[in-house]
Amino acid sequence: MSTPAINWIWRWVIFAGVVLGAGTLVVSAARHALAAHWAASSNPQMRLRAAASEPENADLWYQLGRYRQLDFEHSDLPLAISYYQRATSLNPGSPLYWMDLAGAYETAGDASKAEQAFREAHRLYPISAEAAWQLGNFLLRQGRVPEAFQQIHDAVTVDPRLTALAVSLCWRSTQNIDQILKTVLPDAQDDNWGAVQFFVEVREPMPAMAVWKRIAAHHASLAVVEAFPLLDMLIETGHAEDAQSVWTQALSAAGIPVTTEPGGSLIWNGGFEQELLNGGFDWRSGPIEGAKIGWDEQIVRSGRRSLRVDFDGTANIDFQNVSQYVRVQPATRYRLTAFFRAEELSTENGIRFEIRDVSHPGNSARFTPNVAGTQPWAEKEAEFVTGADTELLRVVLRRSRSEKLGNKIRGTAWVDDVALVPLPALARTPQ
Repeated sequence: MSTPAINWIWRWVIFAGVVLGAGTLVVSAARHALAAHWAASSNPQMRLRAAASEPENADLWYQLGRYRQLDFEHSDLPLAISYYQRATSLNPGSPLYWMDLAGAYETAGDASKAEQAFREAHRLYPISAEAAWQLGNFLLRQGRVPEAFQQIHDAVTVDPRLTALAVSLCWRSTQNIDQILKTVLPDAQDDNWGAVQFFVEVREPMPAMAVWKRIAAHHASLAVVEAFPLLDMLIETGHAEDAQSVWTQALSAAGIPVTTEPGGSLIWNGGFEQELLNGGFDWRSGPIEGAKIGWDEQIVRSGRRSLRVDFDGTANIDFQNVSQYVRVQPATRYRLTAFFRAEELSTENGIRFEIRDVSHPGNSARFTPNVAGTQPWAEKEAEFVTGADTELLRVVLRRSRSEKLGNKIRGTAWVDDVALVPLPALARTPQ
């Protein structure tokens, strides 16, 4: 007869336990939600109340430390350090807490404690790129370059996305590309290209070439367009010899044969037989309103195709949209030759080649004779002597803007067999 009474008692005990547990969870959740609300406040006292309400919550003390360190209006570095210390004591296994504590120590001028904290973060997470990066940067600021470079090397090895930033930091600190290549930059394709990209952006030819030589030494295949930014920087900074070297090596790595042009011409792809690479020392071509640039396999002077430019008569074009850089020797006589054909090419300003001295932009340009109207294939030429230290020319297919009425150019021009050859040496004039 006592069994029902016992069952009834146990039911109430279990029910009370469930209610008590649920109540405890509700209170805990409410307290946690309230602490989170206080922690998000811009009032320092509310943030402190949040941490005090959950004194064992390391993250609340850590967030309070960041607030006191980084908020300009409420900055208090000693207080921030004390909060970080509280966070690390509650959760000593967080490398993030130690790194921010280290940063606060360094800002406060305590390099010894900063190093200890940075090293603790690195010890806790030895494969972390961020921990190695932070330690390396600290050591670099302390002037301890070899140790710093080793840590930065470890960071870049784990996270190649840091390459450009690492090269920038180390270059500005030492200007020693050999040391950077030996101790910082892993000899991997992505890392090397990241370094080249940085040196191209800051227009530093010497270190860029050092990294390029490292890339070329691997004899790996690459698309020639990958070398174009480096080539453009070398050309623009007047390093013609280096540019020529990169061009030759890039062609080889891309599997493009370096052919010998007829008659020893320095023009690359002078007959337009190969597809334009549109960079480096090949022809460069770009669109322009009022003209269409293309190929003609029916009307050729030799080979299988010629360059064709159709002017639609809608504009008075200053056309200079087909060009090529050419490396030359100083104080040398050259002859540029090209075959032109024209059909109903209107206006007195037809089309011709312009030779510009890239090494000395102020020097006068040279021109082949003007081609206009309707003309069969004919060779046009220009002879000139390069300057005493000229190393780079730009050969430009040019139609200058006309100043006369009826100046909108219409018609078609063809170009083929462009060549630039050196002539016998000049007798030197006594000075």
